[in-house]
Amino acid sequence: MPRIHLFLFGTPRIEIDGKPITITRRKAMALLAFLVLADRVQSRATVSTLLWPDLDEDGARNALRSTLPTLTQLTEIEWLEIDRANVSIKNEVVWSDVQAFLQALVSVRLHAHEDTALCADCVSRLEEAANLYHDDFLVGFSLTDSVEFDRWQATKREWLHQEYTQTLRHLAEYYSASHLESAMNYARRWLEVDPMSEPAHRLLMRLYTLNGQRTEALRQYQECVRILDEELATLPEDETVRLYELIHNGGTPSNTLIENRDNRAAISVLPPLPGLIIGREVVLTELKQRIGIPDVGQKQPVTLIEGWPGVGKSTIIAALAHAPDVWAAYPDGVLWTSLGETPGLQAELMRWAEALHLVAQGKVLSLEELTSQIAAALRNRRMLLIIDDVWQVDHFTPFRVAGHQSATVISSRLSEVARALAPSATNVYRLPQLSSDSALLLLSRLAPQAVEQFPESAIELVRDLEGLPLAIQVAGRLLHEEMQMGWGIEHLIAELRSGARLLSEQTPSDVRTVAGDSSSTVAALLQRSTRALDQETLTRFALLGLFVPKPATFDLGAMAALWEVDDPRPTVRTLVNRGLLEPVTGGRFQMHALLVLHAKSLFANPAQG
Repeated sequence: MPRIHLFLFGTPRIEIDGKPITITRRKAMALLAFLVLADRVQSRATVSTLLWPDLDEDGARNALRSTLPTLTQLTEIEWLEIDRANVSIKNEVVWSDVQAFLQALVSVRLHAHEDTALCADCVSRLEEAANLYHDDFLVGFSLTDSVEFDRWQATKREWLHQEYTQTLRHLAEYYSASHLESAMNYARRWLEVDPMSEPAHRLLMRLYTLNGQRTEALRQYQECVRILDEELATLPEDETVRLYELIHNGGTPSNTLIENRDNRAAISVLPPLPGLIIGREVVLTELKQRIGIPDVGQKQPVTLIEGWPGVGKSTIIAALAHAPDVWAAYPDGVLWTSLGETPGLQAELMRWAEALHLVAQGKVLSLEELTSQIAAALRNRRMLLIIDDVWQVDHFTPFRVAGHQSATVISSRLSEVARALAPSATNVYRLPQLSSDSALLLLSRLAPQAVEQFPESAIELVRDLEGLPLAIQVAGRLLHEEMQMGWGIEHLIAELRSGARLLSEQTPSDVRTVAGDSSSTVAALLQRSTRALDQETLTRFALLGLFVPKPATFDLGAMAALWEVDDPRPTVRTLVNRGLLEPVTGGRFQMHALLVLHAKSLFANPAQG
């Protein structure tokens, strides 16, 4: 029996022979957490770079060398494998709650069944996993001087959290057919950790009704409405409303409690499910056709999605990843990642390797080895691979792992990247803005009272925002908050139409979660598209903000005159490739209204570029 126990769910702690041990150096605890989840030998170079990114190579290695005795001197037990090149934990000596949690889930996924239903052994292992997870991974722990470690920690925390919520869901659904009280307990636990999950609210509403607690079911609906309004400023999904109306009118929902049951058990790395999607039915249908739905034989192997910053590329991709017909067409699963400007390529590929149960005990896996092993595993599988927010062509190269039965969807805000990765122009899909009707519908879902009381102003507002979902979501939440306070909103609408409030406002938390984006304000999100420009190009982009037509369109002659150059095409080409200008008919180019505001703001604060 292991004598050393590591507890990483919640506040991290360690016990040796049942006695709590204090570790004074945070880097030592961070090292343990990393080694536990790596579950394989790690090179000193990898560990030292992760934990001491601000030091040079020699300084980071020396820091690691001085930290290791903090761990080795805790006990006479030999529990770490350390040599001149590598470091690892002896799994036969050390038990950790995280590894026990994951091993229980893996045993369920590898348990052969004649059908997809859970057996008693699987349920027992799921309950074991659920009991181990008493709080999120490394709660309250961080390294202020290592962004890379904090990013790794956040990624692992989100992954383990999703595994836990799915475990609770499986248990609640399993017991719904035999033991309603147990089912309700697991459904309540699911809601405690994921209070905005409408499937969880619906499941509990059904269970209450089947248990004769109709009043509690109706109360659960009201709780769902309250949470969605406070957190997302939106209304429940139609499916939730229909279930409420059925119960309210005295009906009884079916005893088949599992919604859209699919066989996702083992191979899935998914983005968070987006909270609110309006007016994207046609877009989703077109994207599904590109990946072969309804006819997989007609799929395009690669689809590139491009579009304005804030147009909703990550949201559409997340909706696609969760669509039931996608899972039917690609029964071996979905693998998703979001890269961003400075991705941890090895860490992202490792997530895929873990989901695919690729084990390389005692071996350090390089980026090339990970790519090779994943490609081999996918050779004959039918999977959908999604690589979101690609900023450089080279960043995508390790993710070229799809087999001939799979499809790959990529998104980028940079036209030059999308076109470089696309096999042909037909593989590029330009995500459009919302239509006027859809934009107004989205605004009315977010701020129903404001749209009802000021319909003409609402129409003018969505017109000025040019159908950009991000801008409409920010505006809708602001209007909703003002209405809740009982204040007049005429002045706010005027500010929103002029753009005075949009740039400084926070981006919605659900939008940031889906996109995997840390940008806290609309301006910060837009700055990601402009800060890589050289100073001359940035100045020329800022000058375009002086154009006042709506929509802001201009031809080459106007830009040549404004920039005082003979040939504006090199700069125009750069701005188009960066997703900051869009070619339109007649040799003209358009800049979205939100980017016009950003361009104008650069004159007031040039450092924001």
